[in-house]
Amino acid sequence: MHAILLAGAALVGLPVLLHLIMKQEPKRLPFPAFRFLKQKQKTNQRKMRLRHFLLLALRMLLIALFCLTLYQPTLMLSGGFHLAAEQPVAAVFVFDTSPSMGYRVGESSRLEEARKRALSLLDDLPAQSRIAILDPGNPQDAAGSWELSLTDARNKIERLKEPQGSTQPVTTGVATAYRLLKTVDAESETPTPLPRLIVVFSDRAAACWDASRTEELTSLREAIPHPPETAHLFVDVGIDQPTNVAITSATISPQMVPAHQPVTVAVTVQATGADVPEAAVRCRLDQSGTPLSKPLQLTAGTPQAITFTLTDLKPGFHQVELSLETPDALRADDNRYATFRVREARQILTITDQPDDAIYWRLAHDKLGEFSAIVKTPAEVETQRIDFGQYEAVVLLSVADPTNLWRRLTDYVSRGGKLLIIPGGPEQVTRSAYDPTTNPAAAALLPGKLTAIVDVSAERPAGTEWQLSDAALRRHALLAPFREWKLRGNVDFLQNPRRIWKYWRVEADPQAVVITYDWPTDRDPHDPAILERIVGQGKVLLLTTRMDSPWDADRRWHNYWETAGSSWTVVFPNLLMRYLAGDSADANFQWTVGQTVTLPLPKGSAGEPRKLILEGPGVSGSDAFPEVSEDQTEYRLLPDRTRTAGNFVLRTEANDWREAFSLNLTAEESDLTKVSEAAITAVFGPNSIIPAAKEIDFRGGLDPKFNQPIDLFPWLLIAVLVLFALEGLIANRFYRPNHSPGNPPTTGAG
Repeated sequence: MHAILLAGAALVGLPVLLHLIMKQEPKRLPFPAFRFLKQKQKTNQRKMRLRHFLLLALRMLLIALFCLTLYQPTLMLSGGFHLAAEQPVAAVFVFDTSPSMGYRVGESSRLEEARKRALSLLDDLPAQSRIAILDPGNPQDAAGSWELSLTDARNKIERLKEPQGSTQPVTTGVATAYRLLKTVDAESETPTPLPRLIVVFSDRAAACWDASRTEELTSLREAIPHPPETAHLFVDVGIDQPTNVAITSATISPQMVPAHQPVTVAVTVQATGADVPEAAVRCRLDQSGTPLSKPLQLTAGTPQAITFTLTDLKPGFHQVELSLETPDALRADDNRYATFRVREARQILTITDQPDDAIYWRLAHDKLGEFSAIVKTPAEVETQRIDFGQYEAVVLLSVADPTNLWRRLTDYVSRGGKLLIIPGGPEQVTRSAYDPTTNPAAAALLPGKLTAIVDVSAERPAGTEWQLSDAALRRHALLAPFREWKLRGNVDFLQNPRRIWKYWRVEADPQAVVITYDWPTDRDPHDPAILERIVGQGKVLLLTTRMDSPWDADRRWHNYWETAGSSWTVVFPNLLMRYLAGDSADANFQWTVGQTVTLPLPKGSAGEPRKLILEGPGVSGSDAFPEVSEDQTEYRLLPDRTRTAGNFVLRTEANDWREAFSLNLTAEESDLTKVSEAAITAVFGPNSIIPAAKEIDFRGGLDPKFNQPIDLFPWLLIAVLVLFALEGLIANRFYRPNHSPGNPPTTGAG
C-alpha cells in the first residue's frame, strides 16, 4: 500500500467535530432544594466528560488503526524463528568430500559425522524449504541445482558414503551456493523473500579452504539481494590434534627409461602429530611377486626419503604400488602409485625403392637404440597391407613414385601420424608424383613443390650449410636442442658443420619453412632446407637434400654420413625422429586425481573398428569400454572419471596396444593443519564456526540477520474489527436513554 494512506490519520479529528455538534445542554429543572441540584449537576458533568473523552479516544484509535492496517506494515523480529518457525527457507549444504574427510575416530569417519549432522539439521528445516546439496569435488555439482524435495535432499546426503580424491576446496562450493541464492527468490513462488542459509561441513583441513578467493566470495555474497541477509555456518567436524603417517610422493624420473637399466623409485614419507619410531613401506611391482619392504623412523613434521631399486625389467609398461605396512586413521594417503615404461626401440617404417639406400639410415638409429627402422619397399607395403598406425612415424626415402601411397599416408597423418619425406636425386624422382599443383593426392601432404636442383659446388667448393641464427633457433621446436648445444660450445658438429653441395629448390609458403640454407640466391628468403606442414592431427617434414650413400662420392649431395670429426651421422636422424614422434624424456604417466587425463590412441586405418578396455580401481559398467570414433586420435578421461587414486591401463581388446597411467592425491591432502578462523570468518562473518562438540540449535536463533519479516496486516485487521465492535457497544451504552415511559427524566447534563 502507498504511504499516502497514512494521511488518513488526520481523520482522527472527526470525532471531535461530531461531539461538539452533538453536545447536549443540561436541562434546567425547577427544584426546591436548588443546592442539591447544583451539586448533582457538577457530578453528572464530570461523568459525562470522562465518558466523552474515553469514547473520543477510542474512535480516534479506531481511525488511526484502520489507516495503519491499509499500509500493510511488517515487523522484523530480533530472536530468530520463534514466531515464524514454519516459514520455508533456502538452504545450501556444502560437503567437503576430500580424502582427509576419511580420517576415522573410533568407528566413524569425518564424512560420516558430517552426514549425521547434516541429516539432523535437515530434520529441523521447515517444510517446503528449498534445499541444494553440493559436493565441490563432483564435476556434476559445478553449476548446482535445487533438490525437488527434502526427501531428495536426504537421499543425496545419504549417498555421500566415501571421500573422493577431490582437488576442489569447499570455497568452490560456496561460490556456487551464492549463485544459487542470488536467483532463488525469482524462482520461488513465495510472495516474500526466503531466508537464506549456507552450511559447510568440513574437517577444516588446510586444503579445504582457498583464502585467495576471499575477495571474490565477498563480491558474490554482496550480489545477493537483501534483506534478509544470508546466514552462514561452518560445521567443523575435524579433530584438534590428528595423528597421521602419509606417503606424500613417489617419483620415477624419467618415466620412460632405457632397456636393461635399473629403475629407482624415490618415496617421501611424513608423520603428523606424533613421532613414529617404527614404520615400514612396501613396494609391489605389477601386482605380482614378493613386495620389497623398507623400515624407517619418523619424526613428526619432518619428511623422510627412501628409495627402491627395480631390476630385470622387460620392455613395456610397469606399475608400482607403494603402501604403509601398518594402516592408520587416514587410509587415503597410506598408498601411492607410479607408472613407468621401459623403452623398447620405437619402430619407424622406412619405405624406399632400394633397401640398400636405407642402410646408413637404419644403422644410425640402431646406434642410439631409441628407434628401430623397419625397411620396406612400396610393393611390400601394398602386398602385405602394412598398417601405418603401428609405427611412430613413416619415412619416404628416395621413393620415385609414391602416388599409390599418398592417400593412405594422408589418412594416417590426418589421424595423428608423422611423415618424413626425403626425396632422391633427379633420376629417383618422378616429378609429376611430387607436384602438388597437378597431383591432388600429393597436394594433401606436400608442403611445397620440387622445381629444380641447385648445385653450389662451382661457386662454393666447400659447400653451404644451415642458417642457424638465434631467431631461427627460437622459432621452431625442431631446432630447440641447438640452443643448448651452442651454449656448451664443444659440440663437434657445430664446430665442424656439415656441408651441402646440392639440394632441391622448393616453391612453398614462407610459413612452411623451418630452416634455410646459408647460400645467396635470387630469392628472398634463402632456399628452404627443411619444410613442415600440419595435416589434421599429424605433421609432415620435407627435406630438400637427399640421403647420399657415402660410397657414391662422385654424385654426393652432402657429407652428412661422414663420421670423421662429427657425430652428425647419428644425431641428425635421431633429431628428426624425436621431433616427429616426441621425446621419450618428456613422457608423463603420472596424473593427479580430478585432472583431465589425455591418452594417445593407436593410429589405425580409417574405418577400422577399435575396441578399447579401461582397467583400474572404480572402473565398471560402460566406463570400462570406452567408445571412440574412427577419426579420434586421443582419449580423454574427464574429472568425474578420475576421482579415484590407483593404477590404470587402457588397452585394445586383443591386447596388442596399451597405455598406462597412475592417479594420486596431491600432497596437500595429507596436511591436516586447520585453516585459521580468520580466513573463514572473513567471508562467513563472526561466530559462524560451529565446533564438532557443539550441537546446531536451528530454532534457537542462528543469527539475528536470519530473521524473517512478519506481516502484521491480518493481526491489525482483527484489531480493527474488535475495536469497531467495542466502540459501538460503548457508544450505545453511553447514549442510551436513562428514563422510560412513566418515569420522570433524571436531572443533570446530557
